[in-house]
Amino acid sequence: MEQFKKNTALLYEEVKAVKFFLWTFYLILLPYDLIYYYVVPYFNKAEVGLPSGGLGFFFHILLFALLPLAIYLVRKGMPERIKYLYFLSFILVDFINIFMIYWGSDQELSSGHVLEIYFILFSPIFVDKRFFWTMTLGFFIKYLISGLVFQSPKVIVALGLIIFIAIISWILLTRFQSYVSAITSIHNDLRQKEKLAVIGQMATAIAHEIKNPLSSLKGFTQLQQEKDKGDDQYYPIMLNEIDRINSIVTDLLILGKPSTAIKSPKNLVDILQYVVNVIDPHAQRKEINIELELTDSPVLLCDENQLKQVFINLIKNAMEAMVDGGTVTIHSEIKGDFAEVIVIDEGCGIEPEKLAKLGEPFYTTKQNGNGLGLMVTKKIIEEHGGLFQIQSKLGKGSSVTLSLPLAK
Repeated sequence: MEQFKKNTALLYEEVKAVKFFLWTFYLILLPYDLIYYYVVPYFNKAEVGLPSGGLGFFFHILLFALLPLAIYLVRKGMPERIKYLYFLSFILVDFINIFMIYWGSDQELSSGHVLEIYFILFSPIFVDKRFFWTMTLGFFIKYLISGLVFQSPKVIVALGLIIFIAIISWILLTRFQSYVSAITSIHNDLRQKEKLAVIGQMATAIAHEIKNPLSSLKGFTQLQQEKDKGDDQYYPIMLNEIDRINSIVTDLLILGKPSTAIKSPKNLVDILQYVVNVIDPHAQRKEINIELELTDSPVLLCDENQLKQVFINLIKNAMEAMVDGGTVTIHSEIKGDFAEVIVIDEGCGIEPEKLAKLGEPFYTTKQNGNGLGLMVTKKIIEEHGGLFQIQSKLGKGSSVTLSLPLAK
């Protein structure tokens, strides 16, 4: 079984490139040889025809014999192999042809075909660096061996021409790859925005419908708990699960509605100290120490409640990463026009492949997470004109860096 399924769009583009490659390959091969070996010698009163002693028309027959195999590979969904098939076949047949013509002959080595230039200049259309290097080095080695075997200094000109054309081709290839990377990045951004739009639609459609019955359900559960005081086993679980559902709905509401932040100048140190006072009792029960390293006292133009929610989310995440206790360090300082806050934990860390996905809708590394908390945090930071970055090392912990603009 293949390691991954081929992308349909990429496969379609590869097939298009291969079809164009095949058409132009044969359209160049036949007219070039016809003009070079028949038309030009005829007008120059020279010997007309393919070089004697070589493969003759078998050179073309062998190359045309590749066409059925190329069609087969396209139908089997393996068009990427065709370019290598044609390149290796051409270089092999051409080398055999040269060897048959010049081995044991007094003729000066005079080889080269326009298809060699075509191969190098055409390679960027496949956007494949491996094919480019395989082909360029292949032609380079072919002329190097030919020059050594037949003791011909003329190959130096051919080697220089290959290097020159390869440089042009490399520039085109890097530009194509840069363009493809930009298109891919735009596509990923659009997909992310589509996910956010879906979440927004879900929030507006179901949040209010859930909120009201959820409040009633919690009230009746608490009332029933007071009546049935002899059973304290299940009611706390029910209330906790109701609170968890309520938290998910609240996150959806924040994501789904436009920004309603009411911003005013607030002291960052006051916000952090308030958050730590709220969380510290819970942290002590888990044998976690929260340390504040506040070197400055910056003032931010912000929504105080939203920033409190951000820091509560981040500190809770840090605490959940440290199952055996430890220290959560919160460092704050002013850097230029921004206040930088770093939340550092001593947890297990996050794998690089998972780290890249954090903040995506419904993606979470927690067993009971919903994948919305970090997304809400990023949304709030972005709405405040700030920056958000996560760094992590397995076995050493993670750090979350926030940069928030200062009040002017």
